[in-house]
Amino acid sequence: MKTAIYCRVSTEEQARDGFSIHAQKDKLTKYAEANDWEIVDYYIDDGISGKNLIDRPEVSRLIEDVKKGRVNNVLIYKLDRLTRSVKDLIYLIETFNSNNCTFNSQTEKIDTSNAVGRMFVKIMGIFAEFERENLIERVTFGYEQKTREGNYTNCNGVFGYDYIVGKKKLVVNEFEAIYVKKIYKWYLDGITMIKIAEKLKELKVPTKRGGKWNQSTILSILTNPLYIGNVRYGIGKRNNFEVKGKDITPILDKELFLDVSNLLTKRKKNHEKKSSSDDTYYFKVLRCSNCGNKYYAKEQFQNSKKYVTYYCNGRKNNTCKMPGFSHKKIEEAFLNYLNKVRNFEYDSEIFQEEKEYLDIMRLKNSIEKLEIKRCKITELFSFNKIDFETYQEIKGNIESNLICLGNELSSIQKKYDNSLSNRNDIEKIVVSLKNNYLNLNNNEKKIFLERFVKEIVVRKIDENVVIDTVLF
Repeated sequence: MKTAIYCRVSTEEQARDGFSIHAQKDKLTKYAEANDWEIVDYYIDDGISGKNLIDRPEVSRLIEDVKKGRVNNVLIYKLDRLTRSVKDLIYLIETFNSNNCTFNSQTEKIDTSNAVGRMFVKIMGIFAEFERENLIERVTFGYEQKTREGNYTNCNGVFGYDYIVGKKKLVVNEFEAIYVKKIYKWYLDGITMIKIAEKLKELKVPTKRGGKWNQSTILSILTNPLYIGNVRYGIGKRNNFEVKGKDITPILDKELFLDVSNLLTKRKKNHEKKSSSDDTYYFKVLRCSNCGNKYYAKEQFQNSKKYVTYYCNGRKNNTCKMPGFSHKKIEEAFLNYLNKVRNFEYDSEIFQEEKEYLDIMRLKNSIEKLEIKRCKITELFSFNKIDFETYQEIKGNIESNLICLGNELSSIQKKYDNSLSNRNDIEKIVVSLKNNYLNLNNNEKKIFLERFVKEIVVRKIDENVVIDTVLF
């Protein structure tokens, strides 16, 4: 069998249990050779957690090679090396099975080429996930308890301090501490966080971990009580708390820290909108043509009059230079767009092609192939070319796959039928909208946009807002 050997270890596991990559690779190579399996490739995720598949490049490469038919057997040292999530495990089993690929575990002696083996794998996966969740709870409780005792638990350190690993102690970084004080004073002097980030870039002051200065980095410094000798736990969580730190030298006066905290609270009056209102009804649907980020809305008052401005989220971390624009500008651009649309019959320029349709075709094709396979296996049994036990096993696998594919097809078909129905509704409403948009009040416009418009892709050229695409 064309065999892929998969190895994974996280730093903690290697130290604790001896699951080194070298040890896994050596044992699995000998195991494959003893079974006379051809080793196609080694797939190694070194120092990566098994909690999901997304962050593991070698698992992704393995899945692609299985789908391409390059691999028809996957060999692992232990089940939890492959995944600790039951959901991911079931996905992998079904992916391997649908591509005629088995997988074997040396330690658990698992073979997924039969139904009993696949059932055992799922049971083992449940225990692996239970073990991982228990470990998370224990570690979380440990961090919480240490923080309550006044200990600093982030071994990466923070700007202004260095963490001495052996001593588990924070010491002031004199160079960085100078700029911590400057950041606080600059903010009190009225300099914005974005301008402070730009200032630090110009001065070529390095961040703590080699990243870039941006608004979020400055905000984290301006809101960190560590600079007055306190430690905190659970930022943004219900059980968050702050206590006096143990053996932590403050960098700032408490008065300076509180002055900045009060100013931050005061400036939130000109706040960013977290949800659309009758005055910011374009908020949820705008997307930047330049960087792909969504927009946020800012409301400001001048002479008792409200002004709404939309900004690209990419401006916050300096990844996008697209200027903001007023609510009035996007309103004018949307009206111009509606006037230019010739009609709202099905048109690829207006409606996205439904992914569901392609999935339906793929599933129907897979079902048709399995039906042909079922007929062939029945024919082979009829002519005594295979025994009854083999016939039953293969037929059972085919029928099991047909049930799974049939259920998936039924679900996607329902979504697709609903999308066709929605498209008809959209056509009726938008045709009416072209003639009546100016007569709608703000609340009616908000309801329409939230219900029927997925996104409006925009950019600003000189003083004008240009709409590239509207996806309904």
